[in-house]
Amino acid sequence: MFNFDSKSSAAADTDSNDIGELLALAARLTPISDLNEANRITICKSATLVNVNRSTALAANKEHRWFTFLFEGQVEVRNAKDKDETDSVNANTDRSLHPVLKEFTQHHSIATKTTATLVRFGRELFEILLKEQQKNATKVHDVRVSENDNIIFDSIIESFEQRTVNLSCQAAVGKKIGELVKLGTMGIPELSMALVADPALTAHTMHEANKLAGKGETTQTMRGAITRLGVESANQLAVKIPTEQPWQAASPVIQQLMTNYQRRATLTAAICKVFAKSVPHLTDERAHLIGLMADIGELMVIGHANKHPEQFADAEALQNSARNLRELVGTWLLSAWGFNENFIEAVESARDFYRNHTGDITYADLVTAALLTIETELPEGENKSIPSVVNLLLPRKLQQAGIDLKNPQPILQQAAAELNGLQQLLQ
Repeated sequence: MFNFDSKSSAAADTDSNDIGELLALAARLTPISDLNEANRITICKSATLVNVNRSTALAANKEHRWFTFLFEGQVEVRNAKDKDETDSVNANTDRSLHPVLKEFTQHHSIATKTTATLVRFGRELFEILLKEQQKNATKVHDVRVSENDNIIFDSIIESFEQRTVNLSCQAAVGKKIGELVKLGTMGIPELSMALVADPALTAHTMHEANKLAGKGETTQTMRGAITRLGVESANQLAVKIPTEQPWQAASPVIQQLMTNYQRRATLTAAICKVFAKSVPHLTDERAHLIGLMADIGELMVIGHANKHPEQFADAEALQNSARNLRELVGTWLLSAWGFNENFIEAVESARDFYRNHTGDITYADLVTAALLTIETELPEGENKSIPSVVNLLLPRKLQQAGIDLKNPQPILQQAAAELNGLQQLLQ
């Protein structure tokens, strides 16, 4: 029995056994059980248990603020206008798993012949929690797909189901990193720089580090990943992953898309790193990695298209497939591999160029700005979906931090300097 009185005592005032019993009950009640466990805990902390004496009547029109359930005893729901309309409710029955009251008119009331105990859950709080839960759980992807898109999509689905998801690494990068590891000349700074030279190698390394996070925070930098893995293990991964997952294109068309992707991913990362240096609450290391992973779904699409080269001889069709699927499969991958929400947000929203940019500058904002710069100044082809920066809110927001998207050349020069440092390491 809960330690409630008939005034305002709540579940938060009871001991852990009381809360546990109330949670177990809430998981069976309709509609309270629609809430997830975390939200059921929240609503139970504000629930009230009311002891009702015999021969007591509670007016229904004063109960409309709650979902009221019978916890113990027996009650009747009466209608003063129609005395034949009486609903008896007994504790520990299927009926008691539903709210006692279905109507809240002045004619209806809860009546007791013996003592009874009712439990009330706030109706407004329930609606707020359920609405937020549904918003967080639902993301609709409305994409027009072709027959070729479905070939790639089905192949990716199969890889997730069979736990065989792999990303291909660039052979030249993998070979050079292997040589540097054997020389033993790389400390953590050099190793972290080398590992982020290739998106696939980065993703696999971060995934292995995130496996060790347990209930702790997932890592958001390559230095953090190396520290968690240990230098020796990171070195082993740097050699093992490119060896086991080498990239070899099955056709020139697929190779060209891969070349474009690699160029865009590394340039996006470099530009994000440059931008972050102007935003005090963001770090350039995190910005670099988030930019590098922003289109990781496209790498998956290319890899699975490469299994069916006969279906993807047309460059434009292949590029359209990559655009259609990269956001969805990229979100799946980063979620499954334990990446922090900052990475996932960038995948989901970076190309929502017209979104409302309120609040502080985010990593996703930096990725959006980087993609705008690249597609405007160094486009891969004709892409009519890229808007002009003069028509967007984001450039105005970034301008306050000293980032001028209307003057992209200095941005590209600073990004080139970042890339040169990496190229020198891998020469």
